Amino acid sequence: MVYRTINFVLTDEESDLAAFNAAIALAEHSNGHLDVFCLGYDPVRYDMVPMGSAPALSLMATGDAQIAADRLAKWAEERLRNETFASSVRPLVINSVGLESTIARVVRFADLVVVPQPYGNAATQLNVSVLEAALFGTSAPVLVVPKDAENFCAFENPLVMWNESPESLGAIRNALPVLESADRTQIVMVDPPSHSPDRSDPGGAVTLMLSRHGITAEVSILSKTLPTVADVINRYANDHENDLIVMGAYGHSRFREALIGGATRDMLEKSEVPIMMSH
Repeated sequence: MVYRTINFVLTDEESDLAAFNAAIALAEHSNGHLDVFCLGYDPVRYDMVPMGSAPALSLMATGDAQIAADRLAKWAEERLRNETFASSVRPLVINSVGLESTIARVVRFADLVVVPQPYGNAATQLNVSVLEAALFGTSAPVLVVPKDAENFCAFENPLVMWNESPESLGAIRNALPVLESADRTQIVMVDPPSHSPDRSDPGGAVTLMLSRHGITAEVSILSKTLPTVADVINRYANDHENDLIVMGAYGHSRFREALIGGATRDMLEKSEVPIMMSH
């Protein structure tokens, strides 16, 4: 089982380069089909401008967005020219009102959506919008690639963040193609609740599920000895040379995590290895 249809929304040649290269490497590895949507973004809110000036503004801004989309499409086509797998490149012009809904609509048939890390240096609000459109507008897994990622290949040593939540279980199911081909899989739980139905055997049920797919997984129970769960996970991943983190996304609301933080937001900002997540 592999990801046959991989989607990528290209917003900028420089800031998206590592993630775009990752999408290319994954399509080559799986002999899949890579669909690239080259985003030309019109940021004007036409419902906020005087009625008489809206048509002129719309014409000007849409023209600029089309030029940007066509430039990105030309760049992507040149980058893909010598690749042997199937691919398609499509300019996509969107205004601010329909940004996330349109992105979600065009990537909803993907087996995997690859996106750049949405927070940190060089990240833009468009990167955040693309990630959230894929996460909340589709049921597809989303691979988040750090800006300095390189030498992409098949993942051999993934780490699974398991907290018994529906989001975490969904992420594991969506990551089965990766986990089945990995050399080893590590399941990590941070301070599992003492009242859990699985408290006598933490991680036992999900390990059994994975074993029926031929996946041998080891469970590690960690204490929250650092300020955040993300800090604990990232240190563990660094110590054990994990090349992928699998996790559920936004068990709490986006608004809550934006205000007071949360594991998803922290991981998206701090992780140095790719993250495969589902909501």
